Amino acid sequence: MKEIRKTLDKVYKQPSYIALSGFIFTTFVLLDYFLLTRTTSWQQFIQENNPTFTVLTIVLSMLNNIFIALVMTALVFVFEKVKQKSHIEMANSSMGVFLSLVSVGCAVCGGFLLPVLGIAASLTAFPFQGLEIKLLSIILLYYSFTILTARINGHFKNQSFKRSFLIGLALVLVVYAIPRMKIEYKAFGSLAAKPVNTEEGASGEIFEQINPSEGYELKATFGDLGPRMLSMGVVDKDKFIQVYEQNEQPLSEQQLKILTQGSNERVKITRENSYFLLNFFWAAGLGNKSRVLTEGDIMKYGNGQAGGFASTGGWSLAKSDPMDYYAKEALIPMTADQEALVESVASNIYRPCCGNSTAFPDCNHGMALLSVLQLLASQGATEDEMYQAGKYFSAFWFPSNYYDLAIYFQSKEQTEFKDLDPRKLLSAEYSSSQGWGRAKQWLQDQGIVEQPPRGGGGCGV
Repeated sequence: MKEIRKTLDKVYKQPSYIALSGFIFTTFVLLDYFLLTRTTSWQQFIQENNPTFTVLTIVLSMLNNIFIALVMTALVFVFEKVKQKSHIEMANSSMGVFLSLVSVGCAVCGGFLLPVLGIAASLTAFPFQGLEIKLLSIILLYYSFTILTARINGHFKNQSFKRSFLIGLALVLVVYAIPRMKIEYKAFGSLAAKPVNTEEGASGEIFEQINPSEGYELKATFGDLGPRMLSMGVVDKDKFIQVYEQNEQPLSEQQLKILTQGSNERVKITRENSYFLLNFFWAAGLGNKSRVLTEGDIMKYGNGQAGGFASTGGWSLAKSDPMDYYAKEALIPMTADQEALVESVASNIYRPCCGNSTAFPDCNHGMALLSVLQLLASQGATEDEMYQAGKYFSAFWFPSNYYDLAIYFQSKEQTEFKDLDPRKLLSAEYSSSQGWGRAKQWLQDQGIVEQPPRGGGGCGV
């Protein structure tokens, strides 16, 4: 610590270096914010995650940015004062900055830089939703700063480039290995919002409308979808069962039957099974062969490589790499007209976790709802029935957001949630993260502040 204090005294003796550090820190804070809002809104991020995860994200991000500012300023000082090029420190600091940027963003769609490391996953594939990457980047940046400290204070002893390279490589390999860990080694689980529905703090009448106690039933049955997914490998039975046990929501006998034997029962979403259906239909959407996956926006914005999205790389309950099953089989056979109907409806249904439609299923909610629409279409559902299903499945998976929207329409337009036109509600104007944010802001401006229910389907498995 004494050496570090000496370094700080030397570097920040001149106001120009203080200004430089302030500029770098501010720039990276703004970059963090830009990368976050690239896929979601700050307001949605706060509401979607529990307080512990939110605080840790902010604290680790600020520490990263502080160390980035310190290291980069110290590098400039070395270049200008010591007149020595610091290739080792430059390499270490660059990797630290990169790891810091990798872990920025919402867990749903963040980690878009991970494919650069050969990791076809999203932050949802990490037990702590990318917080571990932030911590690793801090370690690497601190190591780089200690080398710079030795150089500035005249104690530099020809630090080995090989040693620094191995340290950086080790940290990259750790990042590479974490999403590939077996589920039993992820016992701590995610710090993101848990998929548990609750009425706590919410108006019973409004909550009953958005998440009716009797559930919402589709005019479609499960059929043999579950067994076909197991046979295909897009769902590993043991992994699937285990993740629910770890989340203290073990599968019921009925759910096990749907998964392993199939069922002619109609699909019904309830407060109790919404989490099960989220993962079940997520897997179905991922494995089902459809034009949305092979020719749609997910391929366009993935530059022909769809493995880096939360809905693809984040699926950790398959027998092997999730992209081994991407659009692999016609799990839900559809005619050309039925597939066209799905594409039309999906393109007009948005979700509050981001600004994308279901036709761009880059997160688990989008992929799951896509397969729900496909199942409905394959069994002869009408366009109206598909929109109505979208309305209630979205409300069960995002109860807090649709609670806000229910109050918004009740207060501004005197329209109850049950009477809302699903096409209007599910449009980008209201159901995207930006649309929901505007409605939430209107409520706050009017002094209408009610605590929404916590829970709903999380962003990962």
